[in-house]
Amino acid sequence: MCDVKRDEFLQLLPDIKQKIQDCDFVAIDTEFTGLCLSEACQPSLFDTPQERYRKLRQTVGSFIICQVGVSVFKKDMKYNRFDVWSYNFHLFPQSFATLDVRFSCQASSFEFLCDHNFDFNKFVYEGVPYLDQDQEKHLRKHLEQTSWPTAGGSQQDQVQSCCSTVSQWLSNGGDTELSIPAPKGPSRFLIHRALRTRFPEVWTYDAENSQLAIKKVSEEKRKQEEEKDDLANRALEYMLGFSHVFRTLTQTRKPVVGHNMLMDLMLLYGKMYKPLPEKYTQFKRDIHELFPCIYDTKHIAAELKKPLAEFGVLQSSILQELYDALNSHKGRFMVLHSPAVVPAAECDRYTNESHPHEAGYDSYMAGYVFIRMSHLQTMQGISAQQPVPPRFRRYLEVMRRFQDKVNIIRASIDHICLSGEDPVSRRPQWLYVTLAPSRAATINSAQIAELFSPYGSVDIRPLDGSHFLVAAHSFYCAKDILRAYRSHKLIHVTYYNMWKHSKAVQVLLWTSISVSILGIAWTFLGNSS
Repeated sequence: MCDVKRDEFLQLLPDIKQKIQDCDFVAIDTEFTGLCLSEACQPSLFDTPQERYRKLRQTVGSFIICQVGVSVFKKDMKYNRFDVWSYNFHLFPQSFATLDVRFSCQASSFEFLCDHNFDFNKFVYEGVPYLDQDQEKHLRKHLEQTSWPTAGGSQQDQVQSCCSTVSQWLSNGGDTELSIPAPKGPSRFLIHRALRTRFPEVWTYDAENSQLAIKKVSEEKRKQEEEKDDLANRALEYMLGFSHVFRTLTQTRKPVVGHNMLMDLMLLYGKMYKPLPEKYTQFKRDIHELFPCIYDTKHIAAELKKPLAEFGVLQSSILQELYDALNSHKGRFMVLHSPAVVPAAECDRYTNESHPHEAGYDSYMAGYVFIRMSHLQTMQGISAQQPVPPRFRRYLEVMRRFQDKVNIIRASIDHICLSGEDPVSRRPQWLYVTLAPSRAATINSAQIAELFSPYGSVDIRPLDGSHFLVAAHSFYCAKDILRAYRSHKLIHVTYYNMWKHSKAVQVLLWTSISVSILGIAWTFLGNSS
Protein backbone atom coordinates (compact mmCIF):
# COMPACT_ATOMS: atom_id res chain seq x y z
CA MET A 1 0.00 0.00 0.00
CA CYS A 2 1.24 3.48 -0.87
CA ASP A 3 0.29 6.03 1.78
CA VAL A 4 0.35 9.23 -0.27
CA LYS A 5 1.15 12.48 1.52
CA ARG A 6 1.51 16.09 0.44
CA ASP A 7 5.29 16.37 0.00
CA GLU A 8 5.59 13.29 -2.20
CA PHE A 9 2.36 13.59 -4.17
CA LEU A 10 3.64 15.37 -7.30
CA GLN A 11 6.60 12.99 -7.46
CA LEU A 12 4.29 9.93 -7.38
CA LEU A 13 1.59 11.43 -9.63
CA PRO A 14 3.01 10.41 -13.05
CA ASP A 15 3.22 6.75 -12.01
CA ILE A 16 -0.26 6.82 -10.46
CA LYS A 17 -1.74 8.31 -13.64
CA GLN A 18 0.02 5.71 -15.77
CA LYS A 19 -1.27 2.88 -13.58
CA ILE A 20 -4.84 4.18 -13.99
CA GLN A 21 -4.44 4.49 -17.76
CA ASP A 22 -3.14 0.90 -18.06
CA CYS A 23 -5.55 -0.84 -15.65
CA ASP A 24 -8.75 -2.86 -16.16
CA PHE A 25 -10.72 -1.11 -13.44
CA VAL A 26 -10.37 1.18 -10.43
CA ALA A 27 -11.97 0.83 -6.98
CA ILE A 28 -12.54 3.90 -4.80
CA ASP A 29 -13.58 4.84 -1.28
CA THR A 30 -13.73 8.05 0.77
CA GLU A 31 -13.70 9.04 4.42
CA PHE A 32 -15.17 12.38 5.43
CA THR A 33 -15.50 14.84 8.32
CA GLY A 34 -19.24 14.34 8.85
CA LEU A 35 -22.12 12.10 7.85
CA CYS A 36 -25.29 14.06 8.55
CA LEU A 37 -25.71 17.83 8.71
CA SER A 38 -28.85 17.90 10.86
CA GLU A 39 -31.74 15.81 12.13
CA ALA A 40 -33.72 16.83 9.05
CA CYS A 41 -31.05 15.17 6.85
CA GLN A 42 -31.34 11.76 8.53
CA PRO A 43 -32.19 8.96 6.04
CA SER A 44 -35.77 7.70 6.11
CA LEU A 45 -37.68 4.84 4.52
CA PHE A 46 -40.06 7.53 3.23
CA ASP A 47 -37.29 9.16 1.14
CA THR A 48 -37.70 9.17 -2.61
CA PRO A 49 -34.42 9.35 -4.59
CA GLN A 50 -35.00 13.08 -5.08
CA GLU A 51 -35.54 13.64 -1.34
CA ARG A 52 -32.46 11.60 -0.43
CA TYR A 53 -30.36 13.54 -2.94
CA ARG A 54 -31.57 16.83 -1.44
CA LYS A 55 -30.55 15.67 2.06
CA LEU A 56 -27.14 14.42 0.96
CA ARG A 57 -26.52 17.57 -1.06
CA GLN A 58 -26.85 19.67 2.10
CA THR A 59 -24.47 17.33 3.92
CA VAL A 60 -21.84 17.27 1.16
CA GLY A 61 -21.87 21.06 0.99
CA SER A 62 -20.79 21.35 4.64
CA PHE A 63 -18.27 18.53 5.12
CA ILE A 64 -15.06 17.61 3.28
CA ILE A 65 -13.21 14.48 2.24
CA CYS A 66 -10.33 13.69 4.57
CA GLN A 67 -9.10 10.51 2.86
CA VAL A 68 -9.54 8.87 -0.54
CA GLY A 69 -8.65 5.30 -1.41
CA VAL A 70 -7.85 4.39 -5.01
CA SER A 71 -7.02 0.78 -5.86
CA VAL A 72 -5.95 -0.02 -9.41
CA PHE A 73 -6.53 -3.57 -10.72
CA LYS A 74 -4.98 -5.10 -13.84
CA LYS A 75 -5.48 -8.69 -15.07
CA ASP A 76 -2.40 -10.72 -15.96
CA MET A 77 -3.77 -13.51 -18.15
CA LYS A 78 -0.44 -15.37 -18.23
CA TYR A 79 -0.62 -16.11 -14.50
CA ASN A 80 -4.42 -15.76 -14.07
CA ARG A 81 -4.06 -13.05 -11.48
CA PHE A 82 -5.01 -9.45 -10.81
CA ASP A 83 -2.14 -7.18 -9.83
CA VAL A 84 -3.31 -4.35 -7.58
CA TRP A 85 -1.81 -1.03 -6.52
CA SER A 86 -3.60 0.63 -3.58
CA TYR A 87 -3.13 4.30 -2.77
CA ASN A 88 -4.34 5.93 0.42
CA PHE A 89 -4.51 9.70 -0.16
CA HIS A 90 -4.75 12.03 2.83
CA LEU A 91 -6.56 15.21 1.71
CA PHE A 92 -6.69 18.66 3.24
CA PRO A 93 -7.66 21.94 1.49
CA GLN A 94 -4.87 24.51 1.47
CA SER A 95 -5.32 28.27 1.81
CA PHE A 96 -3.71 30.30 -0.96
CA ALA A 97 -4.32 33.83 -2.23
CA THR A 98 -7.98 34.44 -1.32
CA LEU A 99 -8.85 30.72 -1.23
CA ASP A 100 -9.63 29.70 2.34
CA VAL A 101 -12.07 26.78 2.61
CA ARG A 102 -14.46 26.55 5.55
CA PHE A 103 -15.92 23.20 6.54
CA SER A 104 -17.79 21.47 9.36
CA CYS A 105 -16.81 18.51 11.52
CA GLN A 106 -19.17 16.09 13.25
CA ALA A 107 -18.05 14.74 16.63
CA SER A 108 -19.54 11.28 16.05
CA SER A 109 -17.71 10.98 12.71
CA PHE A 110 -14.40 11.94 14.29
CA GLU A 111 -15.01 9.47 17.12
CA PHE A 112 -15.68 6.78 14.50
CA LEU A 113 -12.43 7.64 12.70
CA CYS A 114 -10.53 7.58 16.01
CA ASP A 115 -11.94 4.11 16.75
CA HIS A 116 -10.39 2.98 13.46
CA ASN A 117 -6.97 4.57 14.07
CA PHE A 118 -7.38 7.50 11.70
CA ASP A 119 -4.25 9.69 11.76
CA PHE A 120 -5.42 13.29 12.17
CA ASN A 121 -1.83 14.57 12.02
CA LYS A 122 -1.48 13.22 8.48
CA PHE A 123 -4.89 14.71 7.61
CA VAL A 124 -3.88 18.24 8.63
CA TYR A 125 -0.08 18.33 8.26
CA GLU A 126 0.34 16.05 5.24
CA GLY A 127 -3.01 16.19 3.42
CA VAL A 128 -2.89 16.67 -0.37
CA PRO A 129 -4.73 19.80 -1.59
CA TYR A 130 -7.44 19.80 -4.26
CA LEU A 131 -9.59 22.28 -6.22
CA ASP A 132 -12.89 22.18 -8.03
CA GLN A 133 -13.31 23.94 -11.39
CA ASP A 134 -14.55 27.23 -9.91
CA GLN A 135 -11.70 27.36 -7.40
CA GLU A 136 -9.20 26.68 -10.18
CA LYS A 137 -10.57 29.57 -12.28
CA HIS A 138 -10.51 31.82 -9.23
CA LEU A 139 -6.89 30.94 -8.45
CA ARG A 140 -5.76 31.30 -12.08
CA LYS A 141 -7.14 34.83 -12.08
CA HIS A 142 -5.06 35.74 -9.01
CA LEU A 143 -1.93 34.05 -10.36
CA GLU A 144 -2.10 36.24 -13.47
CA GLN A 145 -1.65 39.34 -11.29
CA THR A 146 1.79 40.81 -10.66
CA SER A 147 1.33 40.74 -6.90
CA TRP A 148 -0.31 37.71 -5.36
CA PRO A 149 -2.67 38.33 -2.44
CA THR A 150 -2.26 36.24 0.70
CA ALA A 151 -4.95 34.45 2.66
CA GLY A 152 -3.92 36.61 5.62
CA GLY A 153 -2.79 35.53 9.07
CA SER A 154 0.38 33.46 9.18
CA GLN A 155 0.95 33.60 5.40
CA GLN A 156 1.12 37.38 5.47
CA ASP A 157 3.46 37.34 8.45
CA GLN A 158 5.78 34.80 6.79
CA VAL A 159 5.96 36.82 3.57
CA GLN A 160 6.68 40.06 5.41
CA SER A 161 9.36 38.44 7.59
CA CYS A 162 11.23 37.07 4.56
CA CYS A 163 11.00 40.39 2.73
CA SER A 164 12.44 42.19 5.75
CA THR A 165 15.34 39.70 5.92
CA VAL A 166 16.18 40.15 2.23
CA SER A 167 15.90 43.94 2.47
CA GLN A 168 18.42 43.94 5.36
CA TRP A 169 20.73 41.61 3.42
CA LEU A 170 20.67 43.91 0.38
CA SER A 171 21.34 47.00 2.52
CA ASN A 172 24.50 45.23 3.73
CA GLY A 173 25.69 44.68 0.18
CA GLY A 174 24.16 41.27 -0.67
CA ASP A 175 27.51 40.02 -1.91
CA THR A 176 27.06 36.39 -0.86
CA GLU A 177 24.16 34.03 -1.37
CA LEU A 178 21.49 34.27 1.32
CA SER A 179 19.68 31.21 2.67
CA ILE A 180 16.51 31.61 4.68
CA PRO A 181 14.11 29.02 6.09
CA ALA A 182 10.80 28.92 4.26
CA PRO A 183 7.66 26.84 4.81
CA LYS A 184 6.53 24.25 2.31
CA GLY A 185 3.35 24.53 0.33
CA PRO A 186 1.42 27.65 -0.73
CA SER A 187 3.35 30.01 1.57
CA ARG A 188 6.58 29.06 -0.18
CA PHE A 189 5.19 30.09 -3.58
CA LEU A 190 3.94 33.36 -2.12
CA ILE A 191 7.39 34.10 -0.67
CA HIS A 192 9.07 33.35 -4.00
CA ARG A 193 6.67 35.67 -5.79
CA ALA A 194 6.89 38.48 -3.23
CA LEU A 195 10.72 38.50 -3.22
CA ARG A 196 10.97 38.40 -7.01
CA THR A 197 8.40 41.19 -7.35
CA ARG A 198 9.73 43.52 -4.67
CA PHE A 199 13.44 43.05 -5.40
CA PRO A 200 14.12 43.07 -9.19
CA GLU A 201 17.87 42.64 -8.64
CA VAL A 202 17.56 39.17 -7.06
CA TRP A 203 16.39 35.70 -7.96
CA THR A 204 15.13 32.99 -5.63
CA TYR A 205 15.75 29.24 -5.72
CA ASP A 206 14.54 26.22 -3.78
CA ALA A 207 17.38 24.79 -1.71
CA GLU A 208 17.81 21.75 0.52
CA ASN A 209 16.42 21.39 4.03
CA SER A 210 13.41 23.61 3.32
CA GLN A 211 15.68 26.59 2.65
CA LEU A 212 15.18 29.34 0.11
CA ALA A 213 18.34 30.62 -1.64
CA ILE A 214 18.51 34.27 -2.75
CA LYS A 215 21.14 35.60 -5.16
CA LYS A 216 21.81 38.96 -6.75
CA VAL A 217 21.57 38.54 -10.55
CA SER A 218 21.92 40.66 -13.66
CA GLU A 219 18.90 41.73 -15.69
CA GLU A 220 19.83 39.24 -18.44
CA LYS A 221 20.25 36.38 -15.95
CA ARG A 222 16.89 37.17 -14.39
CA LYS A 223 15.15 36.98 -17.77
CA GLN A 224 16.73 33.57 -18.37
CA GLU A 225 15.54 32.32 -14.99
CA GLU A 226 12.03 33.64 -15.57
CA GLU A 227 11.82 31.66 -18.81
CA LYS A 228 12.83 28.47 -17.00
CA ASP A 229 10.71 28.78 -13.88
CA ASP A 230 6.95 29.23 -14.40
CA LEU A 231 6.14 29.86 -10.75
CA ALA A 232 2.42 30.45 -11.37
CA ASN A 233 2.04 27.12 -13.11
CA ARG A 234 3.99 25.31 -10.38
CA ALA A 235 1.73 26.85 -7.75
CA LEU A 236 -1.41 25.86 -9.65
CA GLU A 237 -0.20 22.29 -10.18
CA TYR A 238 0.51 22.01 -6.47
CA MET A 239 -2.88 23.37 -5.46
CA LEU A 240 -4.76 21.12 -7.89
CA GLY A 241 -3.25 18.13 -6.08
CA PHE A 242 -5.68 15.21 -5.95
CA SER A 243 -7.83 16.86 -8.63
CA HIS A 244 -5.22 15.52 -11.08
CA VAL A 245 -6.11 11.97 -10.04
CA PHE A 246 -9.84 12.69 -10.24
CA ARG A 247 -9.46 14.08 -13.75
CA THR A 248 -7.41 11.08 -14.82
CA LEU A 249 -10.23 8.82 -13.61
CA THR A 250 -12.81 10.76 -15.61
CA GLN A 251 -10.64 11.04 -18.74
CA THR A 252 -9.69 7.36 -18.94
CA ARG A 253 -13.35 6.29 -18.43
CA LYS A 254 -12.28 3.07 -16.74
CA PRO A 255 -14.90 1.03 -14.84
CA VAL A 256 -15.17 2.39 -11.28
CA VAL A 257 -16.09 0.10 -8.37
CA GLY A 258 -17.16 1.09 -4.87
CA HIS A 259 -19.22 -0.15 -1.95
CA ASN A 260 -22.38 1.72 -0.97
CA MET A 261 -20.88 4.53 -2.99
CA LEU A 262 -23.56 7.22 -3.46
CA MET A 263 -21.99 9.49 -0.84
CA ASP A 264 -18.52 8.84 -2.33
CA LEU A 265 -19.69 9.91 -5.78
CA MET A 266 -21.43 13.03 -4.49
CA LEU A 267 -18.39 14.07 -2.46
CA LEU A 268 -16.01 13.60 -5.39
CA TYR A 269 -18.37 15.55 -7.66
CA GLY A 270 -18.84 18.38 -5.14
CA LYS A 271 -15.20 18.75 -4.09
CA MET A 272 -13.29 17.92 -7.29
CA TYR A 273 -15.68 18.97 -10.08
CA LYS A 274 -18.22 21.66 -9.24
CA PRO A 275 -21.01 22.39 -6.74
CA LEU A 276 -23.70 19.74 -6.78
CA PRO A 277 -26.67 20.73 -8.98
CA GLU A 278 -30.03 21.38 -7.38
CA LYS A 279 -31.78 18.80 -9.54
CA TYR A 280 -31.24 15.11 -8.89
CA THR A 281 -31.73 14.28 -12.58
CA GLN A 282 -28.93 16.68 -13.53
CA PHE A 283 -26.60 15.03 -11.03
CA LYS A 284 -27.35 11.61 -12.54
CA ARG A 285 -26.60 12.87 -16.05
CA ASP A 286 -23.38 14.56 -14.95
CA ILE A 287 -22.01 11.70 -12.87
CA HIS A 288 -22.76 9.23 -15.67
CA GLU A 289 -20.84 11.46 -18.06
CA LEU A 290 -17.90 11.60 -15.65
CA PHE A 291 -17.97 7.88 -14.79
CA PRO A 292 -19.83 5.98 -17.55
CA CYS A 293 -19.29 2.54 -16.00
CA ILE A 294 -19.94 2.14 -12.25
CA TYR A 295 -20.42 -0.96 -10.09
CA ASP A 296 -21.57 -0.89 -6.47
CA THR A 297 -20.59 -4.09 -4.67
CA LYS A 298 -23.18 -3.63 -1.91
CA HIS A 299 -25.98 -3.67 -4.47
CA ILE A 300 -24.41 -6.58 -6.34
CA ALA A 301 -24.02 -8.65 -3.15
CA ALA A 302 -27.67 -8.09 -2.22
CA GLU A 303 -28.88 -9.05 -5.69
CA LEU A 304 -26.69 -12.16 -5.96
CA LYS A 305 -27.44 -13.50 -2.48
CA LYS A 306 -30.18 -15.82 -3.75
CA PRO A 307 -28.75 -16.71 -7.20
CA LEU A 308 -25.43 -17.67 -5.60
CA ALA A 309 -26.93 -19.12 -2.41
CA GLU A 310 -25.39 -22.52 -3.18
CA PHE A 311 -21.92 -21.09 -2.47
CA GLY A 312 -22.89 -19.69 0.96
CA VAL A 313 -20.46 -16.74 0.84
CA LEU A 314 -22.85 -13.83 0.28
CA GLN A 315 -24.70 -13.96 3.59
CA SER A 316 -23.76 -10.37 4.42
CA SER A 317 -23.42 -7.23 2.31
CA ILE A 318 -21.19 -5.49 4.89
CA LEU A 319 -17.88 -4.90 3.12
CA GLN A 320 -15.51 -6.40 5.71
CA GLU A 321 -17.70 -9.49 6.23
CA LEU A 322 -18.13 -9.91 2.50
CA TYR A 323 -14.38 -9.66 1.95
CA ASP A 324 -13.62 -12.14 4.73
CA ALA A 325 -16.05 -14.69 3.26
CA LEU A 326 -14.77 -14.33 -0.31
CA ASN A 327 -11.13 -14.30 0.82
CA SER A 328 -11.51 -17.57 2.73
CA HIS A 329 -10.27 -20.80 1.20
CA LYS A 330 -13.84 -21.70 0.30
CA GLY A 331 -14.48 -18.28 -1.23
CA ARG A 332 -11.36 -18.41 -3.38
CA PHE A 333 -11.51 -21.96 -4.71
CA MET A 334 -15.15 -22.98 -5.01
CA VAL A 335 -15.20 -22.62 -8.81
CA LEU A 336 -12.79 -23.30 -11.66
CA HIS A 337 -10.00 -20.88 -12.64
CA SER A 338 -10.32 -18.62 -9.61
CA PRO A 339 -7.83 -15.75 -10.14
CA ALA A 340 -5.29 -14.65 -7.58
CA VAL A 341 -5.37 -11.04 -6.37
CA VAL A 342 -1.80 -9.91 -5.70
CA PRO A 343 -0.91 -6.50 -4.22
CA ALA A 344 2.22 -4.96 -5.74
CA ALA A 345 5.41 -5.21 -3.68
CA GLU A 346 5.29 -1.54 -2.70
CA CYS A 347 1.57 -1.78 -1.86
CA ASP A 348 1.47 -5.01 0.18
CA ARG A 349 0.44 -3.60 3.57
CA TYR A 350 -3.08 -4.95 3.16
CA THR A 351 -2.04 -8.52 2.33
CA ASN A 352 -1.99 -9.82 5.90
CA GLU A 353 -3.34 -6.84 7.86
CA SER A 354 -6.88 -5.58 8.31
CA HIS A 355 -7.43 -1.80 8.32
CA PRO A 356 -11.22 -1.27 8.08
CA HIS A 357 -12.37 2.26 7.28
CA GLU A 358 -8.99 3.27 5.99
CA ALA A 359 -9.94 4.48 2.54
CA GLY A 360 -7.15 2.63 0.71
CA TYR A 361 -8.03 -0.64 2.43
CA ASP A 362 -11.77 -0.25 1.79
CA SER A 363 -11.14 0.48 -1.88
CA TYR A 364 -8.95 -2.64 -2.05
CA MET A 365 -11.69 -4.75 -0.44
CA ALA A 366 -14.33 -3.34 -2.80
CA GLY A 367 -12.24 -4.22 -5.85
CA TYR A 368 -11.42 -7.64 -4.42
CA VAL A 369 -15.04 -8.64 -3.77
CA PHE A 370 -16.04 -7.34 -7.21
CA ILE A 371 -13.54 -9.73 -8.79
CA ARG A 372 -14.70 -12.67 -6.68
CA MET A 373 -18.42 -12.06 -7.24
CA SER A 374 -17.86 -11.49 -10.97
CA HIS A 375 -15.91 -14.74 -11.22
CA LEU A 376 -18.53 -16.74 -9.30
CA GLN A 377 -21.29 -15.38 -11.51
CA THR A 378 -19.28 -15.98 -14.69
CA MET A 379 -18.20 -19.52 -13.83
CA GLN A 380 -21.41 -20.75 -12.16
CA GLY A 381 -22.38 -23.96 -13.88
CA ILE A 382 -19.28 -24.04 -16.12
CA SER A 383 -17.89 -27.54 -16.51
CA ALA A 384 -14.31 -28.61 -15.91
CA GLN A 385 -13.76 -28.61 -19.67
CA GLN A 386 -13.53 -24.78 -19.71
CA PRO A 387 -10.04 -24.47 -21.27
CA VAL A 388 -8.83 -21.05 -20.07
CA PRO A 389 -9.73 -18.49 -17.40
CA PRO A 390 -12.13 -15.74 -18.52
CA ARG A 391 -10.77 -12.35 -19.48
CA PHE A 392 -11.84 -9.29 -17.53
CA ARG A 393 -14.09 -8.09 -20.33
CA ARG A 394 -16.09 -11.30 -19.89
CA TYR A 395 -16.74 -10.29 -16.28
CA LEU A 396 -18.12 -6.97 -17.50
CA GLU A 397 -20.40 -8.71 -19.99
CA VAL A 398 -21.80 -11.00 -17.30
CA MET A 399 -22.19 -8.19 -14.75
CA ARG A 400 -23.71 -5.72 -17.21
CA ARG A 401 -27.12 -5.81 -15.53
CA PHE A 402 -25.57 -4.32 -12.37
CA GLN A 403 -23.80 -1.47 -14.17
CA ASP A 404 -24.62 2.07 -12.97
CA LYS A 405 -26.89 0.79 -10.19
CA VAL A 406 -25.87 2.36 -6.89
CA ASN A 407 -27.10 1.23 -3.48
CA ILE A 408 -29.20 3.64 -1.44
CA ILE A 409 -29.66 2.85 2.24
CA ARG A 410 -32.95 3.16 4.13
CA ALA A 411 -35.07 4.77 1.42
CA SER A 412 -38.21 4.05 -0.58
CA ILE A 413 -36.08 2.16 -3.12
CA ASP A 414 -32.94 0.10 -2.53
CA HIS A 415 -30.87 1.45 -5.42
CA ILE A 416 -30.79 4.18 -8.05
CA CYS A 417 -29.85 3.89 -11.72
CA LEU A 418 -27.40 6.50 -12.98
CA SER A 419 -27.95 5.75 -16.68
CA GLY A 420 -31.73 5.41 -16.79
CA GLU A 421 -34.98 5.42 -14.87
CA ASP A 422 -34.85 4.46 -11.21
CA PRO A 423 -36.58 1.18 -10.25
CA VAL A 424 -40.04 1.00 -8.74
CA SER A 425 -40.17 0.53 -4.99
CA ARG A 426 -39.88 -2.97 -3.58
CA ARG A 427 -40.81 -1.77 -0.09
CA PRO A 428 -44.14 -2.75 1.50
CA GLN A 429 -47.15 -0.45 1.32
CA TRP A 430 -47.22 2.21 4.04
CA LEU A 431 -49.21 1.56 7.20
CA TYR A 432 -51.78 4.00 8.63
CA VAL A 433 -51.98 4.30 12.42
CA THR A 434 -54.97 5.77 14.24
CA LEU A 435 -54.88 6.40 17.99
CA ALA A 436 -58.00 6.10 20.12
CA PRO A 437 -59.24 9.54 21.31
CA SER A 438 -58.09 8.74 24.84
CA ARG A 439 -54.52 8.24 23.63
CA ALA A 440 -54.38 11.07 21.08
CA ALA A 441 -51.60 13.55 21.80
CA THR A 442 -50.16 11.26 24.50
CA ILE A 443 -48.10 9.08 22.11
CA ASN A 444 -45.52 10.60 19.77
CA SER A 445 -43.62 9.28 16.74
CA ALA A 446 -40.66 8.02 18.79
CA GLN A 447 -42.95 6.02 21.09
CA ILE A 448 -44.75 4.41 18.15
CA ALA A 449 -41.38 3.52 16.60
CA GLU A 450 -40.37 1.90 19.89
CA LEU A 451 -43.65 -0.07 20.06
CA PHE A 452 -43.14 -1.38 16.52
CA SER A 453 -39.37 -1.99 16.79
CA PRO A 454 -39.66 -5.66 17.90
CA TYR A 455 -41.09 -6.44 14.46
CA GLY A 456 -38.36 -4.76 12.41
CA SER A 457 -37.04 -1.42 11.24
CA VAL A 458 -39.63 1.34 10.73
CA ASP A 459 -39.85 5.09 10.21
CA ILE A 460 -42.79 7.16 11.44
CA ARG A 461 -44.28 10.30 9.91
CA PRO A 462 -46.90 12.15 12.02
CA LEU A 463 -49.97 13.50 10.19
CA ASP A 464 -51.65 15.05 13.23
CA GLY A 465 -51.99 14.24 16.93
CA SER A 466 -53.81 10.97 16.34
CA HIS A 467 -52.75 9.77 12.87
CA PHE A 468 -49.35 8.54 11.66
CA LEU A 469 -47.81 6.97 8.56
CA VAL A 470 -45.44 4.03 9.03
CA ALA A 471 -42.84 2.91 6.47
CA ALA A 472 -41.62 -0.62 7.19
CA HIS A 473 -38.29 -1.98 5.98
CA SER A 474 -39.68 -5.36 4.90
CA PHE A 475 -42.95 -7.11 4.10
CA TYR A 476 -42.42 -9.40 7.09
CA CYS A 477 -42.19 -6.38 9.37
CA ALA A 478 -45.38 -4.79 7.97
CA LYS A 479 -47.36 -8.04 8.23
CA ASP A 480 -46.19 -8.70 11.79
CA ILE A 481 -47.24 -5.22 12.89
CA LEU A 482 -50.68 -5.62 11.30
CA ARG A 483 -51.10 -9.01 12.94
CA ALA A 484 -49.99 -7.78 16.37
CA TYR A 485 -52.34 -4.78 16.37
CA ARG A 486 -55.29 -6.38 14.61
CA SER A 487 -57.50 -6.25 17.70
CA HIS A 488 -55.73 -3.58 19.72
CA LYS A 489 -58.19 -1.32 21.55
CA LEU A 490 -56.13 1.85 21.54
CA ILE A 491 -53.96 1.65 18.41
CA HIS A 492 -55.54 0.78 15.06
CA VAL A 493 -53.24 -0.17 12.17
CA THR A 494 -54.21 -0.73 8.55
CA TYR A 495 -52.65 -0.35 5.12
CA TYR A 496 -52.53 3.26 3.95
CA ASN A 497 -55.00 4.19 1.21
CA MET A 498 -54.39 7.60 -0.32
CA TRP A 499 -58.01 8.08 -1.38
CA LYS A 500 -59.32 7.11 2.01
CA HIS A 501 -56.71 8.52 4.41
CA SER A 502 -55.17 11.60 2.77
CA LYS A 503 -57.00 14.76 3.82
CA ALA A 504 -55.36 16.71 0.99
CA VAL A 505 -56.62 14.19 -1.59
CA GLN A 506 -60.07 14.20 0.00
CA VAL A 507 -60.24 18.01 -0.13
CA LEU A 508 -59.10 17.95 -3.77
CA LEU A 509 -61.61 15.23 -4.60
CA TRP A 510 -64.55 17.04 -2.98
CA THR A 511 -63.49 20.30 -4.58
CA SER A 512 -63.46 18.61 -7.99
CA ILE A 513 -66.89 17.10 -7.33
CA SER A 514 -68.26 20.46 -6.23
CA VAL A 515 -66.87 22.22 -9.28
CA SER A 516 -68.30 19.52 -11.54
CA ILE A 517 -71.76 19.83 -9.92
CA LEU A 518 -71.67 23.62 -10.26
CA GLY A 519 -70.64 23.26 -13.89
CA ILE A 520 -73.47 20.86 -14.61
CA ALA A 521 -75.94 23.12 -12.82
CA TRP A 522 -74.76 26.20 -14.70
CA THR A 523 -75.07 24.38 -18.03
CA PHE A 524 -78.56 23.12 -17.13
CA LEU A 525 -79.79 26.58 -16.03
CA GLY A 526 -78.25 28.18 -19.09
CA ASN A 527 -80.04 25.76 -21.41
CA SER A 528 -83.32 26.27 -19.53
CA SER A 529 -83.22 30.02 -20.06
